[in-house]
Amino acid sequence: MNAPEILNERQVQEIYGFSIPYLRRTRRERRGPRFLKVGKLVRYRKTDIEAFLAAHVVESTGAAQQTFAKQEARGEK
Repeated sequence: MNAPEILNERQVQEIYGFSIPYLRRTRRERRGPRFLKVGKLVRYRKTDIEAFLAAHVVESTGAAQQTFAKQEARGEK
């Protein structure tokens, strides 16, 4: 079953695992995923949630060390 493109807080929680208090806090602090406000309703676009997740990817130390080693081997810094 495909998820709808516009999601409410509960759907975001079920699909992506963000807790509702986290979504509300980060929305209030303007540091969470982009959201839509229609009257009192808050909605999230699936693409905005996925972009937020992509922007917060952290490379593991091992991968960073491998990248550094490859650059060093090629004479790059």
